[in-house]
Amino acid sequence: MPIESARRLLLAGCALDRAPARATKARVIAIVRELGFVQVDSISSVERAHHLIFHARLDGYEHAHLAHHTETTRHAFEHWTHDASVIRGDWLPWWTHRFERSRARLGQSAWMRERLGRNWRRTILEVREALGARGPLATRDFPRPANARKSEGWWDWSPHKAALEFLWRTGEVAVHSRRGFEKVYDLAERVHGALPAQPSRDALIAWACVSALERLGAATPREIAHFVWAITPAEAKAWCETAAKRGEIAAVALERLGRAPLAGFARLDWKRAASRVEPDETPRLLTPFDPLIRERPRLAELFGFDYRFEAFVPAAKRVHGYYTMPVLAGETLAARIDLESDRARAALRVNRIWPERGIPAARARRATTDACERLASQLGLSLALDASAWRAARAATAPRPSSAPR
Repeated sequence: MPIESARRLLLAGCALDRAPARATKARVIAIVRELGFVQVDSISSVERAHHLIFHARLDGYEHAHLAHHTETTRHAFEHWTHDASVIRGDWLPWWTHRFERSRARLGQSAWMRERLGRNWRRTILEVREALGARGPLATRDFPRPANARKSEGWWDWSPHKAALEFLWRTGEVAVHSRRGFEKVYDLAERVHGALPAQPSRDALIAWACVSALERLGAATPREIAHFVWAITPAEAKAWCETAAKRGEIAAVALERLGRAPLAGFARLDWKRAASRVEPDETPRLLTPFDPLIRERPRLAELFGFDYRFEAFVPAAKRVHGYYTMPVLAGETLAARIDLESDRARAALRVNRIWPERGIPAARARRATTDACERLASQLGLSLALDASAWRAARAATAPRPSSAPR
């Protein structure tokens, strides 16, 4: 499969192939269903990742649009894929496998036992009973033990927090709502009803592969398995090989930058589907957790864009910045920007800009400026961008492979 076809299929599967529409509650849940899920992340130096994903695809998006579906209609729920995510509600039956797997894994986890404390079974029972009697509760609604040390970090959970997470990951409780970014939990049956019957493992494998290919267009078995992290690459490979023999999907050689073609699979109509994609030229800033960006090897091999997320890299060792966002224009990643929301001054502050080599300077500058202005407007901030931010262009990244889009 030509790299251009794979690139366009992925853009379409990520809902980045068309001009942004005006945000409504209906369009927000449509995006969730089209993508399958959106990743949730706690970092808010610009804006939280799930909101940035909608800002990239819709104009006038508001937090309340998504909250309406996670807290009122229940058309979406929160749980884990490769990471914490907001997931389309009709996928809940497939998560029963994850609940079962988490129950077995966490029940044997020394890390979880340490956080639950010595009387871990009693703690879990107390939390479950408290939810049943008192209704939706957050961690702060439980007293921290008098002898507990001061919290020392994100993963330094109290026993009650650990019990809530254990029950959530195993499907006994669900995220009822959010207070700011804090999760509020309730018994699962009160949030989304009784859990559905668990589908068979064979049905799960088929669903996971079909769902991945619908959104990725074409992929290796590993990429297919890692779409929702519900099956193994070996299971994905076996199912795809059988489906290809039945004529349900196509076996293809995937052209990738900088390496020999990879054995992979594609939707059966991939040629026609790719030919119909006309990438939209609206410049947009993408969060590091955007579905187009999160698989770093695939991003490099399809777009020639070598990206590293550096929020957890010591400041002295960062190359680009704490929260660097790529600029997408059409099917080109034209630049990367180190930026932050200065809420005290109501400004989106651009610190540094690195245009990608091989992209005409005028195009990179125009796309970057337009993308920054668009996001600032979306966030209700003024744009703080001056000429000094462009000085970093002289330290741009390595040349793009010759077959990357211009």
